[in-house]
Amino acid sequence: MTLSDDIPDAELGARSSLSDRIYTELRVALMSGYYEPGDRLNIRRISQLSQTSPTPVREAVMQLVREGALELKTGYQPRVPVLSPEAYMRILEVRVPLERMATVLATMQVTTAMLEELRALDRQFIAAERGNEWKAAMNHNRAFHFCIYRASGNEVLVRTIENLWLLTGPLVGRQYVETIHRASDAALHGQIVEALERRAPHEASDLVVHDLRYGARIILERMRAAGTRRKPRAAEAAPD
Repeated sequence: MTLSDDIPDAELGARSSLSDRIYTELRVALMSGYYEPGDRLNIRRISQLSQTSPTPVREAVMQLVREGALELKTGYQPRVPVLSPEAYMRILEVRVPLERMATVLATMQVTTAMLEELRALDRQFIAAERGNEWKAAMNHNRAFHFCIYRASGNEVLVRTIENLWLLTGPLVGRQYVETIHRASDAALHGQIVEALERRAPHEASDLVVHDLRYGARIILERMRAAGTRRKPRAAEAAPD
């Protein structure tokens, strides 16, 4: 599995066992929208791509099942849950205050290196959008936001936010590909960086929440318009 090449060391952390690393890679893939609602994960296929036995892959998948990021029914492959608009809204209601808090705390810890990393991620995000590389854009967007959240210095808060992104990532990724993107939308990241650079916690957190709510509004509109007509797409592993 080569997704780990795109995962910063800060996200891999001290995980050293094969099962832990596969688990981390799958978490990032789910948060970044590489999988879509209804996708099924083929453990044997993932193990082949990972060049390992099915056992550590199965352990990683079962951990994600326990966390609610995947669902497993007897006789079926693990599947990415399909969220209803109501379930998505409930998760969103919890995300907003937590991501606001993480941004406020991060503003107190801003460094030159952090600002440079955010600007680099924003450039990568914009380039991916312009190239219609939507999955890459989602991954850069996730990395951008968690660069901020990790700067809060509160590991419990960051992990909680990660768990919520884990639940919504597949849905956001599916809708993101079909959304009309405008240059003004991407400008929000730049505004967030400027607010962080000026050490303006309330402005930075308001912008982060605006970014979240703006995207969520479009997603909810599309979900309600489409209803439940979409068919699940077959998937086996995170792409290279």
